[in-house]
Amino acid sequence: MKILMVDDHVMFLQGLKNLLGVMAPEHQVDTASELGQALQMNQLVGYELVLLDWHLAEGDGGHSLARLREAGCTARIVVLSGEQGRALIERSIELGAAGFIPKTYSSEMMLAALGHILAGRIYLPADSPRLPEPRAPGAALAARFGTLTPRQREIYLAAARGLPNKLIARELGIAEATVKTHLTAVYATLGVRNRTEAAIQASRDGLCVA
Repeated sequence: MKILMVDDHVMFLQGLKNLLGVMAPEHQVDTASELGQALQMNQLVGYELVLLDWHLAEGDGGHSLARLREAGCTARIVVLSGEQGRALIERSIELGAAGFIPKTYSSEMMLAALGHILAGRIYLPADSPRLPEPRAPGAALAARFGTLTPRQREIYLAAARGLPNKLIARELGIAEATVKTHLTAVYATLGVRNRTEAAIQASRDGLCVA
């Protein structure tokens, strides 16, 4: 897996790179200290996972996420932040993040969170204050996921990676309106109302999305 870490705190960046080097030496791990550099590197390499600091000098994570997606980045983007709160986590997901890891975690908690991410799962803090409960009743999300059509699964997994409808349509070679129609049916089947609830449920059920 090709991983890009974007953070303007050099010590944290190097520490996290060392941590990943020990726990997953088979992966390529590159670093960028600013968004412009990250955009250029992604164009050259095409990363599968981006670990993105929410507070970069160029702007907040919303700005960074938008710039990455506008540049055609199809990687899973996981936000790291020293802040942790329901509003920030929800906003991250709504804007295209496929996970959220607090930078305040201990080494053991950071290792566990990164393990989930490297295994292709969505990670959201279990102790996040008052994250909304999805409405999905009964069987786990993985079981309901199995009832989707192959095309619906493709679209759901792309959405779970945080891709906007426009990039999903481009990746699958279909119309953007078709993506929207499929997602409406997918969310109804899964018993969730939107991407945020789907991500929360996927995190809680341990569904692999990559």
